[in-house]
Amino acid sequence: MRLIRNVMGISNIILILLLLVAAIFGATLSYMWTMGGYISLGLQLPEAPFITITNVTFYPPKPVFFNVTLLNPSLSPSGALVTNIKVFTEDGDLHEITQTFPVLNELSIGESQNIACSWDWKDYTGENAWFCAFIANGSGAAFQQKIPLVDLTITEAVFDSAISITNFNLTIQNSASSVTDVNITEILVNLELAQNVIPSLPYTLQPNTSVKFSNYLNWTKHQGKEVEIKVDTSQGYVVYHTQTVPQPVDLAITNVLSNTTDTTRFNVTVQNNASSPTHVDVTGVTVTVNETTYETELNITLPHVLQPNSTVTLECSWDWTIHQGMTVMIAVYTKQGFKIPYVYTFPAS
Repeated sequence: MRLIRNVMGISNIILILLLLVAAIFGATLSYMWTMGGYISLGLQLPEAPFITITNVTFYPPKPVFFNVTLLNPSLSPSGALVTNIKVFTEDGDLHEITQTFPVLNELSIGESQNIACSWDWKDYTGENAWFCAFIANGSGAAFQQKIPLVDLTITEAVFDSAISITNFNLTIQNSASSVTDVNITEILVNLELAQNVIPSLPYTLQPNTSVKFSNYLNWTKHQGKEVEIKVDTSQGYVVYHTQTVPQPVDLAITNVLSNTTDTTRFNVTVQNNASSPTHVDVTGVTVTVNETTYETELNITLPHVLQPNSTVTLECSWDWTIHQGMTVMIAVYTKQGFKIPYVYTFPAS
């Protein structure tokens, strides 16, 4: 058995050596065949210089440049002056690279050079592109390369007037297919910047993870309308999301009643109309006189739930004796952030 194993081991080694020899011989033969082709043609090498693109690389954390490696092959008859580099994208646009480092110059025969090209490619992540290099008095080169994928999405935007009209929640996901993390820096609704974002910004979002943000922004004016949400990152990647905000909550003070026989209180009737999409929680009533605002005490437990298509009359304890005959601003507040103003003149004695 040992002899058989030894024979098998020697056979495997011989087989590997034969394969290596065959590979080297094949490569040599291929080179000689190629050169022989030129020789058989009477050394008819290319008359004009030509170049090739051997590689295109990206740095996803900074999607504002890429690197292209150019080669002037040894078979090229002379130096090749590189004049410009362009990128052709799937949308049919041709992008001319106007800034490179080093500046485009002549490649001598057999020279390879790596060139950094300034181009903002963040809007083309995950797409195929064709990278073209042009030279003077010769043949340029083209190279197809897929641009790295950075896939950000807004998976959920919650505007809930039953909770708050000064806050909304936003969930953002960085796909498992993304090649880099991103730093979220801003959240905007119709170009209005959200404030007091929790968790705080900037926030690093790794691939294959998501995060839910709580955002302060009074979206009352957007009720019933379509808004555009925009999320910015420090790397330059941007994600957009459009959504229709819930219909307006229709609240109104329908009546204020006071009587000079008792100037220590007055009544306010508040209505949540049938068209409202949600209930509200009444939290208080104030009176503003000459820019001074006073809190009142109410006869009910707060917050008071006021359903759509319902009303409530609030008895407000506040001494208005010295304000008889004066016009004031009465306002009802809710937990959700609504403020319902009402101009009222107290009766004179």
